[in-house]
Amino acid sequence: MPRDRALRLRIAALALLLVTFTLRPVSRPRPIYDAVVVMDITGSMNVRDQRLDGAVATRLAMEKAATRALLAALPCGSRLGLAIFVETRPMLLLEPIEACDNFSVLDAEIAAIDWKMGWDSESHIAAALAAAMRMAAPLNADLIFITDGQEEPPLAWFAPPDFARLHGLTHGLVVGVGGYALSPIPRFDRQGREIGVWRPGDVPAETGGLFRGREHLSAVDEPHLRDLAQRTGLAYLHLKDTQALLPAMASAVPPRVRASTLDVRFLPAALALALLAAAELPVLLRRREAPV
Repeated sequence: MPRDRALRLRIAALALLLVTFTLRPVSRPRPIYDAVVVMDITGSMNVRDQRLDGAVATRLAMEKAATRALLAALPCGSRLGLAIFVETRPMLLLEPIEACDNFSVLDAEIAAIDWKMGWDSESHIAAALAAAMRMAAPLNADLIFITDGQEEPPLAWFAPPDFARLHGLTHGLVVGVGGYALSPIPRFDRQGREIGVWRPGDVPAETGGLFRGREHLSAVDEPHLRDLAQRTGLAYLHLKDTQALLPAMASAVPPRVRASTLDVRFLPAALALALLAAAELPVLLRRREAPV
C-alpha cells in the first residue's frame, strides 16, 4: 500500500509538471502611471533651505531625492520620463520608459542632474510650464513640474502665456519646492565655484509680487505657483517630504489601466515538488531507521 501511494503521488506530480509546460501567462489589468518629471535647475535651486536625512540640503537635492523616491514607488508597468528646464523651455533627457525594467538607467540619470547643465541664467516659470505641457501631451504622459517658482528676471507683473488653450491638455502636478522664509541665493563664478551670495542691486527690481524690494533673496513663490496650477488645470503640491510625489499624483490623476501578464507556472511546479517530496519522504525515513 505505501508503494501504491508513492506511485500515485509521482503520477500526480508528473501531471502537474506537464501542466507547467502548457500553462499560459494570465492577463490582468493593473493600475499604472505614465509621467514626465520636469525639474528646475536654475540658480535659485541652489538655495540651502531643505533638509535631507537630517542635514541641510539644496532645493535641487530635494527635488532629485523626491524624483528618485517616486521612481522606486511606481508600480511595474508605469513609465517615467525626465526633463530639465532653464529659461523658457524644458529639455527632454529621457522619453517615458518602463520604470522597473529601466530602473538603474532612470535612477542614474536623476542622480546625474546638476545645475551646471543649464544653458542660460534666466528662469521664466510660466513660459516653461506652458512648454512642458506641450511637450508632455504628445508623449501620452502626465506632467510633474517641479520648481521654486522664482522668475528671473523678476516679473513685471504679470503677463502669463495663453493658458486657456492649454487647460486640460495634460494632467498632473505643479510642485513647489523651497522654504517660505526668504534665503540668500548662492553665487558662482564661470568655473562653477561658489563665491558668495547675490546682494541688493545685483538683480533687476520687481514691480509687484512676493520679492518686491528683496529680489536678491529667494523663497518658494507659492501664490504664483498656485495661480499657474489653477490656470492650467493642474494640481498643486508643496514638496515637504521626498515620499510625497506618488500620493499627490494618485490624488490628482486617476491611474491608467494597462493589461499585464502574470506567469503562474510556478504554482503547479511548486505543487509537483511538494508531491514528489511526500512520495520520497517515507522511503528516506525507512532507510534512516533501518539497522546498519
